[in-house]
Amino acid sequence: MDEIILKVHAKINLTLEITGVNSRGYHELDMICCSVSPFDVVHVKLSDNIKVTMDGAEAGRENTAYRAALCVKEQCGVSLDVDIKKGIPSGAGLGGSSADASAVFFAAVRMGLIDEKTAEKLCVKVGSDVVYMMKGGYCRLRGEGEKVMLLGEISFRMAIVQKEAGASTAEVYKGYDSAPVRGLGVEAVLRGEPYYNVLEKSAKELCPSIAEIKNRLKDLYGNAVMTGSGSAVFSVVGEGTDEKLFKEKFSDCLFAELVNTVPEGIEILN
Repeated sequence: MDEIILKVHAKINLTLEITGVNSRGYHELDMICCSVSPFDVVHVKLSDNIKVTMDGAEAGRENTAYRAALCVKEQCGVSLDVDIKKGIPSGAGLGGSSADASAVFFAAVRMGLIDEKTAEKLCVKVGSDVVYMMKGGYCRLRGEGEKVMLLGEISFRMAIVQKEAGASTAEVYKGYDSAPVRGLGVEAVLRGEPYYNVLEKSAKELCPSIAEIKNRLKDLYGNAVMTGSGSAVFSVVGEGTDEKLFKEKFSDCLFAELVNTVPEGIEILN
């Protein structure tokens, strides 16, 4: 196989807990995540040189998909051309950049360039949730995010709203470190306690629109939680939720969609 076209789904952190810091200085995480319907389309093909384009513009070496392609080349000597059409908003906590990196590794496996275990090891070099994004579904993530355990299947509808792009992930974690927050624990959530995110307090201080959107969603649906390090907020809603009313209420926002959970992170389109 010389090329492959993939639909790579966004993720939601239903719950995010920080349990400590490991010997490498990275935060130890405990999270419940699920894949949701917004997606990027990523076209990967063999090439003479690494090239990554995003919505028609060439991306630099700092781009996560480029970094993933460089890992693949270092592993097997093969260059990839990666074209990304974005559907997942940036700076939202929905895993957009990790999704694109995961697509490169997924493609490399399906094209016979590397095996799946090698891909998972390379994922960790690029980002903490790239292993999960390559698999997707309803999962618990631990460690730096690389320990992924499938929890089963879920199916429900959510409202996701992002008013503006959030602060950098590094700054959000820095704010958390200066004033740590503790949640109920993921085990409690699995027993039926509400979803939560310990990064919310720090993220809201850096990006006040998160608090505004959370309040507006709670007024409408009775629940709201930030995903990832922000700035998107989600609410679990009923299947019959009025989409027209929802769009009207959040017409001033960068991204506002009613979405569904999906069973996997990546689908093959060709």
